[in-house]
Amino acid sequence: MEDVITELPPPSRFFQEDLNNFISPSPSPPLPFLVFSNPKPDLPIRPSLLIIALSSPSLYIFHQLSTKTLVGSLILPEVPFSGISVEPSLGDRTCNIYSLNDGDNSTLLVSAQLGVSAERSHLIARLLIGADIVPKRVLILDSIQSRNFRGKLSPDETYAFKLETSAERKGLGDGSVGSSLLKGIDYFPSGSMIDGLPAALLTRCQLKNIKGTLCVSWPEFGSPVVALIRSLLKRDVLPSLDVSLKKEEQDQYARFNRIKHQPYDTEFSVILASDPPLTLDYYESTCPTVFEIVKKEMECQVLCDPRNAALVLRLHFHDCFVQGCDGSVLLDDTIDLQGEKKASTNVHSLKGFRIVDRIKNKLESECPGIVSCADLLTIAARDAVILVGGPYWDVPVGRKDSKTASYELARDNLPTANEGLLSIIAKFLYQGLSVTDMVALSGAHTIGMARCESFRGRIYGDFKATSGMNPLSQSYLSDLKSICPAIGSGDNNVTAMDNVTPNLFDNSFYHTLLRGEGLLNSDQEMYSSVFGIETKKLVQKYAEDPIAFFKQFSDSMVKLGNITNSDSFVNGEVRKNCRFVNT
Repeated sequence: MEDVITELPPPSRFFQEDLNNFISPSPSPPLPFLVFSNPKPDLPIRPSLLIIALSSPSLYIFHQLSTKTLVGSLILPEVPFSGISVEPSLGDRTCNIYSLNDGDNSTLLVSAQLGVSAERSHLIARLLIGADIVPKRVLILDSIQSRNFRGKLSPDETYAFKLETSAERKGLGDGSVGSSLLKGIDYFPSGSMIDGLPAALLTRCQLKNIKGTLCVSWPEFGSPVVALIRSLLKRDVLPSLDVSLKKEEQDQYARFNRIKHQPYDTEFSVILASDPPLTLDYYESTCPTVFEIVKKEMECQVLCDPRNAALVLRLHFHDCFVQGCDGSVLLDDTIDLQGEKKASTNVHSLKGFRIVDRIKNKLESECPGIVSCADLLTIAARDAVILVGGPYWDVPVGRKDSKTASYELARDNLPTANEGLLSIIAKFLYQGLSVTDMVALSGAHTIGMARCESFRGRIYGDFKATSGMNPLSQSYLSDLKSICPAIGSGDNNVTAMDNVTPNLFDNSFYHTLLRGEGLLNSDQEMYSSVFGIETKKLVQKYAEDPIAFFKQFSDSMVKLGNITNSDSFVNGEVRKNCRFVNT
């Protein structure tokens, strides 16, 4: 008898072409992270009580508190940030961390106004209760999900139940027994279930032996449940709390609740239903020659000086990062208005305003009162790139000019030359732009110039470490130091950020980063930072494939131009002079 163990195996029941037909798993989205207000604390924050508001009623209650100070935010990269309002709003999709102004951060509040998918819940829990925030006690406020409740829930009745960790129930750490944070309410009924972020947070407390309480309420919104949660907080947690629900605001946070509990996909997309869509044919009947007029004037300007292309492109970028693409960066200071031009990020870096003036004069002669300065600048930025060898893309139009500007947002929102990689990523995410957009848009530096003040820290810092001992790099560094002395004068001396083809829009900028010769610290960090795992791959990709860079740059410029100012569609105008609002 043959030994069956040594026989050849039977033929596969699969066809050979099917054996490799397996879909590789999708790449994981970037990890969430915490950003603290400056300065970042050197030691962990150790609040005596950490309140995490997840439910609509609790978010409304804490939204009304004026005695709170923002100390940080949790950044969830898959959540778009371009809808964030200047003043905190219940409609914002944020996860902000506040101190309740008790002098020593003894009470912290996390206002989680965003939906978190189940697979991301434990990551969020480890950040909120982890190395940077180490609370003694945690209170989580969420709503009952009817699908997880064993029994019937009437929408006309209000309920509140609790779950506690072992440390909370036993009173560990304070020598007492039965010292529950919330007294007099029942435990969540047996057979019912808690899932998602609240479950992850309570589990985290149990694992860390922290006194934790989860309070769930029903219904999900309405003035009765707000009154119930407010009374529990006032009685047992925050005796000084004084918040009442205004009838006219019930619908506002009811609508917010329905939006908040929808988890986001990992795609970065924003749809603002209140904003009219931008279209390619917006001026087809009112000013059909608008694109031709802008193009001809930009041709003259770039022919006179190729550096004018970079000036206009930079103006557009600095405009869109403050209040959206609304022409606010073009406004001069007046008695009634403080513009953005003198903000620290703009005062020495922005030029090209006269180019905009010339184009506007041409448009006003041809189509008076029709084309906004915001649209003008967006079109001119596209033409500037084309005229120095860059890619073409269609420019949707229909923006209105803002009647306001923001000196503060210009100072805070715009990335700076010496900023760290994570901070810059956060600023792009805030605008609804991805890490890919950030790396691609940074490629605009292939035609830019920088002042000595912006790169002095880099060339007298880690330039030699990133560029190695290459003799050509050392020669380049010597040239830079002759332009920009370590001390004394020279702040306004300039040099090209791409020292190979400074007047040509190409992918040479990325090759400088591969050589470790990036002029600005913020640029070189995309390749050299230990946090730049994703950005390093993108830098390598665009250095190897100029077509991929051109395509992504075009797509990202459209996304940048689509960051709109919602208020300008309602209260904006078409300025006659881009420097001043109409009178």
